[in-house]
Amino acid sequence: MSAAALGLAERSFRAGTEYELVVFDRLAAEEQMLLAELREDAGFYGILRPREGSGRTIRAVDRDTALLWLGAQSPGRLPFFVWESESELPLAERRVTQLVLDGVLEIEMEGAYVSGARALDILPKRDAGAATGRLRALSHDALRYGETLGLENPEELAARLYTYGGVPLSPAWTRRLQNSDDVLAFLGVTPGTPLHDRLTSRFTRAADKDESSWISWSRPSRRTPGPSEPTYKMYVSPMPEDLPKAFGEVVEMLTEHDHLQFKVGGSALGLLRADKLVVYFEDVESLQRAANALVSRLGSVSPQGVPFSAEIALGGLLSWGMDPPRTARVLTWQGYDSWRLWIVRRLASAMLAAQHESASDVDPSRYAMERLHLDGVDVDGWVPPNGNWWLS
Repeated sequence: MSAAALGLAERSFRAGTEYELVVFDRLAAEEQMLLAELREDAGFYGILRPREGSGRTIRAVDRDTALLWLGAQSPGRLPFFVWESESELPLAERRVTQLVLDGVLEIEMEGAYVSGARALDILPKRDAGAATGRLRALSHDALRYGETLGLENPEELAARLYTYGGVPLSPAWTRRLQNSDDVLAFLGVTPGTPLHDRLTSRFTRAADKDESSWISWSRPSRRTPGPSEPTYKMYVSPMPEDLPKAFGEVVEMLTEHDHLQFKVGGSALGLLRADKLVVYFEDVESLQRAANALVSRLGSVSPQGVPFSAEIALGGLLSWGMDPPRTARVLTWQGYDSWRLWIVRRLASAMLAAQHESASDVDPSRYAMERLHLDGVDVDGWVPPNGNWWLS
């Protein structure tokens, strides 16, 4: 048993006081309808419902977690079966740490039981990575900014984190780019231009579902990823004035490399956001080849940079992420999160939970990063999970 796991095994725990456990068939009818898909999992038990004012969110739990929580009604060490399998000790350590940070369990500290941010300093520590770079600093700035807002709604906070790093929308940009035709003209994609001819001969433009959103192109022969496959994406993030040059170089590069599709913002607001130009790939190797090809082409382009993405090169001009597979959703009606939405929603929820703990002196952003690390994300370089999506 690792030293960290051994330390947890010897400590006293109790059930979190911020939740009540409700078995599925005792939920209200409307709640049962919302969670009906979970019944397909043979191990599903019910929910842990947060008590009012706790800052926590509803958690679906399996029978093992329910048994652990019920057994911890009386304080003491966790039962032997938590640590029984040597091969699964890293997972057990991670899972117990998650449960304490989420308030499902409380851990004894100096005669009192604590959870969440107040327990952070006595739980196993992650090894801080050596990642550096502009996007790492930009992401930390975004989190610090989020702390200053005083928001209570996690979706509002997530939206602020998501849009951090964008260029403010000015009247001049609004007048210049009023619709997708204006955007294409700005990019140099007008009938008769070499760039237009290259695009139309090699790619198919998607029908505009929302003209103010994205303009997308793909090869007619592209393969759509299966529901269990993640989608790799490269962000090309120049300052708006340099976007026409960057866009032309990306199109030129894509005629020589495999990819799924690419898209660019379809309005002034879309071109001012940090993640204005995105290229999709089937695997990280294809993405890396394309990035290598772009490094020599884009050396003179000024970077804007996409927070919460993994930096590749050129001061954050090129970075990447990995959209979760569709099967990573717990419930189909929850919708589909992109890589950065998946990130910021978890960060926002954790930050607000920490802000509700008035007795804690831990920075909400630090707590949020530690909690996200337990979901498999390298929070130093914002590198996606290595094939696993830790859902909780």
